[in-house]
Amino acid sequence: MSHKGRTKDESFMIHLYEEVSHLPDIEDPIDRYLIGIKTGLHKTATDTICNLLAQANFIKKHGKIDIAITSQGIHLVEELKAE
Repeated sequence: MSHKGRTKDESFMIHLYEEVSHLPDIEDPIDRYLIGIKTGLHKTATDTICNLLAQANFIKKHGKIDIAITSQGIHLVEELKAE
């Protein structure tokens, strides 16, 4: 699925949402680098985006690698997909 015209942050959030949608609980933690790879990001870029998204309360960090989407993050993706 192509996400043309989206920022890296938006694409990251959409990929995260698509991945966690398959989990038993949408707010379960997932490997941030898995999402980074799907978004076409290197490790450092993934870390940078995760820091920004966590500050904006779109994701929550679990340890050094895992992240979870927040209800605010889910809302953001639903708005992006509605555009």
